[in-house]
Amino acid sequence: MKKIFTLISGVLFSATTFAQAYNSPESIEFDYANNRWLIANNSGNNILARNSTNGVVTVFAPCSGGPHGIEIVNDTLYVNAGANIKLFNLNTGAAIATISMGATFLNGLTHDSNYLYATDFSTNKIYRVNIATRAWSIFVASTGGAVGSQQPNGILYDAPNNRCVIVSWGASAPIKAMDVTTGAITTILTSTLGNCDGVTQDQSGNYYISSWTGNKITRYTSTFTSPTTVVTGLTSPAEIFYNVLTDTLGVTNTGSLNNTQYYYFGTSIGVDEIASSNYNLMVSPNPVGERAEINYEINADGKVSIQLFDVKGQLVKTIVEENQSKGKHFVQLDKTGLSAGNYLLKLNSNNSEETKKVIIK
Repeated sequence: MKKIFTLISGVLFSATTFAQAYNSPESIEFDYANNRWLIANNSGNNILARNSTNGVVTVFAPCSGGPHGIEIVNDTLYVNAGANIKLFNLNTGAAIATISMGATFLNGLTHDSNYLYATDFSTNKIYRVNIATRAWSIFVASTGGAVGSQQPNGILYDAPNNRCVIVSWGASAPIKAMDVTTGAITTILTSTLGNCDGVTQDQSGNYYISSWTGNKITRYTSTFTSPTTVVTGLTSPAEIFYNVLTDTLGVTNTGSLNNTQYYYFGTSIGVDEIASSNYNLMVSPNPVGERAEINYEINADGKVSIQLFDVKGQLVKTIVEENQSKGKHFVQLDKTGLSAGNYLLKLNSNNSEETKKVIIK
């Protein structure tokens, strides 16, 4: 079903969910496989789940230690909790393990194909954890500046540039880059923002940064130019996440608002649900062994795009990108180069879209 929204202050939609469930929400991530938002509820010592269709908020899992940064990797949710990283089954919420790292205050969290990267806010360090073995090390001994200044906060893996982007605390907060091969730290930009907390990126490569000074979200281009304020009126905004399938920015307010808010930056297609149409999109077999057949039907001539996203919302493969005639079509999905796990197949044509969960064995 489609939803139409009114343009308000340059943002199409902002929804506040059940505030009574929140207690200093600190981090947010969209669980594409289960169509929900997961929220680190810091002072509540738990992880919340917000159903993306009806907005109902429930407890996903208890998590002591004051959960901060969260990160989904395949079927596991990783959570920064004080000095440790805790692991939970993404589908059931069951606790899996705790990686005891002896850190001081783990804050931001991100990952590439092999490692997790966690910022230690209190010591200006970056920890790296091998996803397969759970072995950890101090990857960066100092992100720059004296301890207690320019503390590293939010962190985001930027695959095309082989780096992580790090936003910092303090006045005129620097935005830094960490080379994921060498650990070298460089300054991308000395911003005019103060006390930056979260960083995320949309499908066009634009960066979004939350800052406590001004209580706002600022958008930069992919080259960190043309800063534009896109959201105001927040209270101590912490981690943020951009849902690339619905063009929706999720924001956690740790201050007096004490809630999560959602801002829609796309067309007039629904925010809290993935809009569907009558494409009769089917994938068989699903789960996929070596290959599968994608069948679909379009109701008018036009450009058709079929793309495969991982559960983090990152594009991993474009399967179709061409003009097609009205009628039934099929195309092969080959799993070569794809890791086992959950994916989302997105078909877009004539300003409508349909999304289907795909499992690669």
